[in-house]
Amino acid sequence: MGGQMKKLVAPVLVFMLVFTACGGDSDDSPKAEATPTAVVTQAETQVVEEPTPTAIIVVPPKAPLIYTVQAGDSLGIIANSFGVPIEELAAENGIENYNLIQVGQELVIPEDDDEEEEE
Repeated sequence: MGGQMKKLVAPVLVFMLVFTACGGDSDDSPKAEATPTAVVTQAETQVVEEPTPTAIIVVPPKAPLIYTVQAGDSLGIIANSFGVPIEELAAENGIENYNLIQVGQELVIPEDDDEEEEE
């Protein structure tokens, strides 16, 4: 009986398709046609907060303090006048014998560590 049902269903479907396609509209009154219109949509605005730039302060290094040896100077006198230990003054300038400095010699005066910390 399943085979007879399939044979009956196919012609019924064809008949229904033809019938509905040929049905036509018997109403001859004018119809309003839809006019296409453009629809403008506004894009959603997204606000992105940017981080505030952080200022970077670059402190230029201090120029080294240079002292030119004068007649009558000794390493001890120079160290005392600048308030630095004689050992640091000698080490900064590569002096091994504290008694061997010459007039006109330029010495780099080491910075006071306390001054650097206060800044």
